[in-house]
Amino acid sequence: MRECFRNWFLLNGSPESCENFSSSRIYSGESVYEVIRIINGVPLFFEDHIKRLKDTAKVREKSIPFESQEIRNQILQLVELNHSFMGNVKLVCNYSNSGKKSPDFLVYFIEHHYPSQNQYSEGVSALLFFAERDYPSAKIINQKLRSVIFKKLIDTGVYEAVLVDQQGFITEGSRSNVFFVKDEKVFTAPDGTVLSGIARKYILQSCSDQNIELSFERVHYKKIRNFDAAFISGTSPGLLPLNEIGSLKMECSSNIIKVLTRAYNTIVNRYIVENGN
Repeated sequence: MRECFRNWFLLNGSPESCENFSSSRIYSGESVYEVIRIINGVPLFFEDHIKRLKDTAKVREKSIPFESQEIRNQILQLVELNHSFMGNVKLVCNYSNSGKKSPDFLVYFIEHHYPSQNQYSEGVSALLFFAERDYPSAKIINQKLRSVIFKKLIDTGVYEAVLVDQQGFITEGSRSNVFFVKDEKVFTAPDGTVLSGIARKYILQSCSDQNIELSFERVHYKKIRNFDAAFISGTSPGLLPLNEIGSLKMECSSNIIKVLTRAYNTIVNRYIVENGN
């Protein structure tokens, strides 16, 4: 799967043909990144993504070479150049060891795979993957871990990998946050131990709005069977039920999941309306 999708990408604000895209621009040295979903030409939750991008750079004692409005303009320019008003756009700030005074900033479409309506209703499967990210609260490209997990998902046909740390506690998905449901209560890993996903933020808000009890609590992988249901959240899937984790079947018809799905989708739709042209 090629990294740069569509016809054009932006390098430091200038259009380039995707034929000239080189993966070394993002995998050499260190890179921080964000993936933003575009719906009807609107970069969904743009402000949250840019804040996290800047926070990640700050954690690594780096900086982002463009201001927020300049980045937004670049995304909109990319959308127009490619005549593509739906999809996922990746922002990468690469700090290579080439001795440049400022990092390279790339904006480009990546291939997206959104869940089907059947997957939203019937759920998807996840496998347990025993690994930890070096910086759980920062979005830094780790190509080695990413490649190993991607191959495992392709080989098994499973939708997501749920990461388990050295103590046996579930942290997050390889590209999502993980939630569990028990007796009308939602459980998720504590802030700081996982990447603070943007979709996760609005699901937590939805829990508050819907008066659903929420517990920031680590779940041991051997205790999954104690929960009634589970779901993941992320840029592409939004909120998506899990019907299986490892070999353990999970319930997908949870009322909590249905309520949170409606609440999250309402927030998304409101954002699109308020930020559309």
